[in-house]
Amino acid sequence: MGFKWAGVLVAVVTAALDALANLLLATLTTHSVPEVVNLFAVACSAVAAITAIVVHAYARLEAKVDLVIELVVGRFDELENRIGDRNSGFVEGYMLSHGPEASVVPLAPRGVRRAAASPDD
Repeated sequence: MGFKWAGVLVAVVTAALDALANLLLATLTTHSVPEVVNLFAVACSAVAAITAIVVHAYARLEAKVDLVIELVVGRFDELENRIGDRNSGFVEGYMLSHGPEASVVPLAPRGVRRAAASPDD
């Protein structure tokens, strides 16, 4: 915000001083302010005013982007609280029901045929 107000101050003071110099020289003497001084004052005022406008627009844009980011983060937090991880309870229940010593049975190779056990064996 300092750049914005510095730009406004420079623009106002430069324009006021140039206008005062033109007014004093026009009323008190027969001389006039050189054109290069007037052009320099106009250029300084224009650059300072444009700087103030750009800085103001940047600050407003940054505030709006921050607001949008805050709203999106809030919405994501709300969705996370409402939906949560629906599978976490299932996975935890599955792991607890099988215990830490759950046996893993390997599948038989495809080339080996299993013989069915008959009651006569």
